[in-house]
Amino acid sequence: MQRNAVIDKDVILAKACKLEHHLRRIKEKREISLDKFLTDLDLQESILFNLQMALQNCIDLAAHIISDEELGIVGSTNEHA
Repeated sequence: MQRNAVIDKDVILAKACKLEHHLRRIKEKREISLDKFLTDLDLQESILFNLQMALQNCIDLAAHIISDEELGIVGSTNEHA
């Protein structure tokens, strides 16, 4: 069986850039004190949102590679829960 699948580098780059953006947003908050973090719900939600988006970008990257490389069927993220 001959494979014609080729990873789309532009798609990978775009997804990696989105991942980098969300990680950078989280890193910007590193200097905030624990007390400030614990009392600022908006700050907590901002970090949580960016963490969730970063994780989703990792999942999307993996799914794209798995699909393009024909490594199997991309399943739900709930399958292993």
